[in-house]
Amino acid sequence: MTIKTRMSKIFQKTILLNFALFGVISISMSLMSALTLYNHMVDEYISKGKAIASSIASSSVEILLNRDASTIQSMIDQFKTIDGAAYVYVQDDNGEIISHTFVPCIPEKLKHSSTHPDEISVREIELPEAGTVIDITKPVLAGMAGYVHVGMDKELITKYVWIAIAKLQVVMFFIFWASVFLLYMTVNRISEPLNKLTEYAKKLANHDFTASVDITSKDEIGLLADTMQNMASELTTIIAGLERAVTNATSELQDTLTYMEVIMDNLADGLLVVDVYGKISLTNPALSDLFDLEGNDVKGKEIKHFFSDEMNQLFNLVKGCEHEVYTSEISLSKRRTCKAVATPIHKKNPKDGSLQCLGAVILVRDITYEKEVDNLKTDFISTVSHELRTPMTSILGFAKIIKKKLNKSVYPQCQTTEVKTQRAMDQVQDNIGIIVSEGERLTDLINDVLDIAKMESGKIDWKNTAIDMEEVIKLSGQTTAPLWQSKDLELIIDVEEDLPTIFGDRDRIMQVMVNLISNAVKFTRAGSITCTARSHDSEILVSVSDTGTGITPEDQKKIFERFKQVGDTLTGKPKGTGLGLPICKQIVEHHNGRIWVDSKFSEGSSFHFTLSKGLQDVSVNQIPSAVAINSVGRRPGKKDSPLILVADDDPALNEFLSQILEEEGYRIITAVDGVDAVQKAKTRMPQLITMDLKMPKMDGAEAIRQLRLDPSTRHIPVIVISALAEGQQAGGDAALIKPIDDKRLIETIHGMLQEDLIMTDPCMVLGKEAVDPVQNLLVICPGKINYCAPTELWNQISSGFKGTLFIPAKISTTLDLDKISRVPDVQLVIIPDN
Repeated sequence: MTIKTRMSKIFQKTILLNFALFGVISISMSLMSALTLYNHMVDEYISKGKAIASSIASSSVEILLNRDASTIQSMIDQFKTIDGAAYVYVQDDNGEIISHTFVPCIPEKLKHSSTHPDEISVREIELPEAGTVIDITKPVLAGMAGYVHVGMDKELITKYVWIAIAKLQVVMFFIFWASVFLLYMTVNRISEPLNKLTEYAKKLANHDFTASVDITSKDEIGLLADTMQNMASELTTIIAGLERAVTNATSELQDTLTYMEVIMDNLADGLLVVDVYGKISLTNPALSDLFDLEGNDVKGKEIKHFFSDEMNQLFNLVKGCEHEVYTSEISLSKRRTCKAVATPIHKKNPKDGSLQCLGAVILVRDITYEKEVDNLKTDFISTVSHELRTPMTSILGFAKIIKKKLNKSVYPQCQTTEVKTQRAMDQVQDNIGIIVSEGERLTDLINDVLDIAKMESGKIDWKNTAIDMEEVIKLSGQTTAPLWQSKDLELIIDVEEDLPTIFGDRDRIMQVMVNLISNAVKFTRAGSITCTARSHDSEILVSVSDTGTGITPEDQKKIFERFKQVGDTLTGKPKGTGLGLPICKQIVEHHNGRIWVDSKFSEGSSFHFTLSKGLQDVSVNQIPSAVAINSVGRRPGKKDSPLILVADDDPALNEFLSQILEEEGYRIITAVDGVDAVQKAKTRMPQLITMDLKMPKMDGAEAIRQLRLDPSTRHIPVIVISALAEGQQAGGDAALIKPIDDKRLIETIHGMLQEDLIMTDPCMVLGKEAVDPVQNLLVICPGKINYCAPTELWNQISSGFKGTLFIPAKISTTLDLDKISRVPDVQLVIIPDN
């Protein structure tokens, strides 16, 4: 009974499927056949009607012209017997019916028809008694002799179509029942062994692996039955093995858990696991040591009760699983510092793939020693970078002196026609040029190292002023114009209209733009460089794109690291210091932005950085008027040349300054430390002193203070020459930053001594013009003093200013003197306060 019932259900489902399938097939075939037959017969009837109309029209021209109605009637009567022809009638040229085949009379609708086409036409009309008729009209002699109308019965077409459909349905009916019978036989044959397999599967599900099934067929069902029996035998063996494996795995898992606990307990770093609700799940002894948690049972308790606000904030950031990793430096007791790295614990939901946050893992490492080493490294870099400026001043200075003396005194006396001698002279001249060029490149490297060291140590002075990014981008393009114009590149600037003003360090942001454009020029042989700026949410997005060589994915990961450059620096010449992009990164991140690169190798690169719109404006120091240089009693004697004391602990720099000043006609004495400088100033009474700041025994600042305390030396003007940007604070009358431009030094000394020789280049004072021009500045730069507001300084420099820049000491602390000192052909002089 069970078998029959199950077979009946299978059969019922099968016959329903069969019925639906045949229904779809029958309807589809009927529709397609009817449509095909209908269209075919319509085309055939139209073709037949055209043939009848053409035949009558061609053979009745003369008859129509003679108005022989009886002859026409006899002609059209023979066409009435053609299958499908409903009527035939002929009209004269006035539209009156001459002959027709209508019985018993002409339909009223056709009596008043006035269709007179110029060529054969086909139309459908409805007649009250005949139904739908296809009317074919054929003009005779273009209608001059009359018209022939043939009507084809369209209702007859419909009748034939329905007859065809009925026959097709009869055939499908017999096919359907034949398939039902075959399905019944097939289902009956399959269902019985399937029922046996079902019963056998139930026994296996109940772990009765000793049962058997009696199916001997060689088809797929028989193979399935054999396979199931073999599987039952193998399952018996496997289950026994699994039981042993589970026992062994349980033991190994316990050992592994014990091993993991030992590892966590012996980690040098502190480990903290917190669930999503902020409750502590796991800690290790190292964490207890770092946060003084010995003796406290913290498991299951909230993190906020045992850890600092920084740790709680770090957990709150990471618990949402929005980012992978967060890091933070946290202060500990006993002046210690640790670095905490937080990672979310999450798993994917198997249904929708979404992330489900389970909490966070926080690793804490004591970095007190590393911080001390890093501070020492930063101080070392800063000190070395400053001190390297002194020998660089000597190297560049002596190289320029040698070049000048060779061109002035040696080469004119060595005119020769010998090729070998001339080649040697040219080679010496080229070598001197290389020394100067490489010295300037090394100076740039020193300045970059000093920049990155200042930024990392937090010692750099950041300014916060209004920034117009469109102005910064255009000015950066003008500044780098010699670079991209020399390579015939096109600079495209695309800035969004009404870009909002942001606040930050304008000079540093411009440094980023100049650096990115310069990099683009370096690696672009042909094409263009595009600078864009767009407002995006709470940020401004700035991009610099090029059509250059591009950057490989491997290089993209390290280009923002210090001293890393694109390409192989061992086989190819480096194209920079490798510090430009790290400096850009530091500047952008200080402005709450981020910087990244998109690039495809050999297709070009796009550097993007964002700047936050949220920085607030701060008050700007009032700009004082330019003040005078103290110069009482500084005119040299009429008979003897002025005596200048050069104080520097570097013998090479002393020699360099001595040669420059002696060539100008001054008498020179030197001092190697502060004590020596004070003693010689008191005994020799020089007209002017150049003073280095970092010297043994007594530094330059203390030496200047001693000179100012003594009435006999108080009047001697002092020019501070130092590698330190803080030289203007040492108390001198003026300050010059190394490397020294000898021309600017000479002009400054002439001005300080109020000699007749005046500066040959323009002078510019940073500040507001006084009501009465300062007399001492007029002596130094008669007739050509320009005054410039600090906010317009870089516009003036970018516009091509070359000369001496006088900066009042009060506003010098608000400027990046290191950066200004690197501008070619611009020399700084710091004006002390009265």
